[in-house]
Formats: sequence, structure tokens, C-alpha cells
Amino acid sequence: MDPPDHTRLRGLVSRAFTPRMVERLRPRVEAVTAGLIAALPEEGDLVSGFAYPLPVMVICEMLGVPPEDHERFQGWSETAARSLDPMLTAELISESGRSGREFRDYFRDLLELRRRQPGDDLLSALTRVEELTEGELLATCVLLLVAGHETTVNLIANGVLALVRHGLLRQAAERPRQVVEEVLRYDPPVQLTGRVALRDAELGGTPVPAGTAVVALIGAANRDPAVFPDPDRFDPDRFDPDRTGPDRTDPRRLDGAREPGRHLAFGLGIHFCLGATLARMEGEIALSALAAAAPRMELLDPAPPYRPNLVLRGLAELPVRLNR
Repeated sequence: MDPPDHTRLRGLVSRAFTPRMVERLRPRVEAVTAGLIAALPEEGDLVSGFAYPLPVMVICEMLGVPPEDHERFQGWSETAARSLDPMLTAELISESGRSGREFRDYFRDLLELRRRQPGDDLLSALTRVEELTEGELLATCVLLLVAGHETTVNLIANGVLALVRHGLLRQAAERPRQVVEEVLRYDPPVQLTGRVALRDAELGGTPVPAGTAVVALIGAANRDPAVFPDPDRFDPDRFDPDRTGPDRTDPRRLDGAREPGRHLAFGLGIHFCLGATLARMEGEIALSALAAAAPRMELLDPAPPYRPNLVLRGLAELPVRLNR
């Protein structure tokens, strides 16, 4: 969306994702993380056993979505993630339309329940916002739930894979902030994004007429050798722990300027990821706790399979041996 609608809608939900509000969730995230790690078998799939349930439980609690419903919306979320890809089959377009309707029907019923039985959650708060139309409310709920876990699943799983492959898992326990920033740069959960030119423009000497769709390759930008020396090397030392974090990327900057060592995993400008602070915190807690509990973890599959997604790139499974 564009301003003023984007400004209005973002302002209504952004207060739930400020650093102060997110920090209040830390004890709960730590407790959920510890419980999931304790329940992990010695050998098994780290995606289904850890990387997926952690952000699902966190975003469900924030929104007020019953965690036991995750099996209902898991398929809808996966379809929504695949429907972001630039090239869709007729079958996927049809499936996306059907799952989208079911997803909105689910939230319509849940929002009605929250109106009758409000709680201390984001959905209850949104039902009291008179400025939202029903369509905007339903779309916002779907977006927050899908974006609130699909991307963080990839962050955690991609991070474990990179750390174990490079023999650096222990570093996640020692300097989690730097590790998470390098994971976000090296293997970002969102590989690309799209924009439509509102007016005639020029990009790198190429004319971009108004109405033209442009695909921005975030994964490629994060391996730009002009910004990151030896970009294909996984190296947490790239990031200064005193400068990484939510204050480092100012979403109000629209000039496209790049600070030295600044990745674009969360985007740039007014559409800078609303949940960046939450994702960073979940990634730091998850990877550091896992490294502390199983520093000698091994991959059971040196080339684990990926899901068939272009935009939200992530592992379908990650078989490991913990070696606790």
C-alpha cells in the first residue's frame, strides 16, 4: 500500500512491535525455547520440532490466536507464502484464492469471539479500532500471522544450517546478535520483493516506465561485494555488536543510502519490516539456546531439502543429531 492508507494502517499495529513492547516478551520466548529444546529427540527434524513451533507459539500468543489451531492454519500459511512468488501456476492461483477465503473466514469468527470475550492481545485491541474496515482488519490479521512466523522459521533453520556447516555453532551462544545479523545477510528469509513504479524512473541506466513491475533481489543485494568484502563467506565478525539491532536501520530513510555493512534483509524505507525487532529477538534466543544445549550438533543430511518457494526461501526439513 501507499500513503496515506499505509501510514494509517501501519500506525495502528506498530505500537505492538516497538522495542519496549517486544522486550516484554523475552521471558516468554526464553521459556518456550527452553521447553522445545528439552523435548527434542537426539535425532530428528529441527524444523518441525523447533524452528516452526517457536515463532508460531509466540505470534499466536501476541495476536490471541489459539495455539492449538496451528494445524488448521498451517496449510493456509504455506499457500500464502507460495503465492508471493512472481510466477504462479493456475492451480496455485486457484488454491491461493480458496485458502485465502478460508483464512479470512477463520479470522472473522475469531474476531467476533474477541469482541464478545476480549483479552490482552492484539486481535482484541484491533476490534476496538473504528478506523479499520472489515476488509482491512481481516487482511491485517492474516498478514501479521503469516509474516509473524513464516519468515522467522526460515531465519532459525537457515541459521542453524549455516552455523553447523561452518563449524561456528558455539558462536551463537557467545555473540548471538552478531550471528543473527550475519544469518540475515548470508541467507535472508525473504529473498526478493516487488514494487510497481508510480512514475517514470531510471534504475542503473535502465528506464522504468510508470506501471512497470520491478523485482528487488534482497539476497543478491546482501552479497554485494562493494558493500560486503568476500560476500560468500559466512562471517559474524562483519557486524559491530554495538551498532547492530533495531536502531541501526532507520525506516524513515527513503534515499536508498547504504551504511557500510548494512544488510537489507528487513527491507528499506516506509515498508521496513514491522516485526524486525521481534524477529531479531527470537533468532538470538533460539540460536543461542540451541548452541548452548547442543554445541556439537551434526547434520544428518548435508544437503537438506528446501521448500519450493522463491520469495520466502527456507528449509522443508533439517535432520540433525544433537550430541547433547
